[in-house]
Amino acid sequence: MQQRYMEAKAQQLYLKTEYERQKMMLEENITSMKKFLKAESAYKTVVASYTGLHKQLSMLNIPLEQVEEGTFSSTAVLYTPISGSITKVAISQGAYVAPETLIVEIVDNKSVHLELAVFEKDIMRVKKGQKLKFNIPEALPDTLAGSVHLVGTSLESNRTVRVHGDIENENYIFLTGMFVEVDIITETAITFAVPSRAVVETESNLYVLVLEKEKNGIYHFSQKEVVVDAQYNGYSALKNAQEFNPQTQFLIKGAFKLLGE
Repeated sequence: MQQRYMEAKAQQLYLKTEYERQKMMLEENITSMKKFLKAESAYKTVVASYTGLHKQLSMLNIPLEQVEEGTFSSTAVLYTPISGSITKVAISQGAYVAPETLIVEIVDNKSVHLELAVFEKDIMRVKKGQKLKFNIPEALPDTLAGSVHLVGTSLESNRTVRVHGDIENENYIFLTGMFVEVDIITETAITFAVPSRAVVETESNLYVLVLEKEKNGIYHFSQKEVVVDAQYNGYSALKNAQEFNPQTQFLIKGAFKLLGE
């Protein structure tokens, strides 16, 4: 291919000169139309060949400057469209590669995102831009933040919808295929809540122990019935929160044992 490129380049200069000479002679009625058309055809044919070979060699990343100086390359370098790590090699040395053949798989871990599977019954509550919190149980105890980037428009075979999320924490190195647990924040509300372990269920009712007074290291508690409105992340929102005030102190450890006694 490099040889044919150089041959076409060399012929192009001569045929261009001949084409222009025949054109000038035709205008002065010195030559025949047949000779002019023959010169024009030969010139345009070699131009097409030269242009095509130029494009092909450029696609193969063959340095044309070196070729034109007479230095031919025996190898062609393939450049990937992204930087990253090769995770899979799908061919062996000497194998024929067709245009549709997968050669290697490359992963760029600098631009990873979350791919979530949301059940059909919940997908109507998920919207683009919603905040999310996630953690990687097997590798990272910290809770990280992100946001919903894209909500899928079709159901998978397992009746889930794909949701993609952006990661806000860029100080960690994530690997493709890691399993994550995610909470998507579909709505928020400001409410009065206590740690869930402070709420004890006895005889189908829910109670908390409220500190009444403390004297000489002796604590006095009173038992108050509560109605839990919702639970999230270790906290229970109280529906009858108006019965308490911000200064109320609750026993948050050991309440079950005391109420049981």
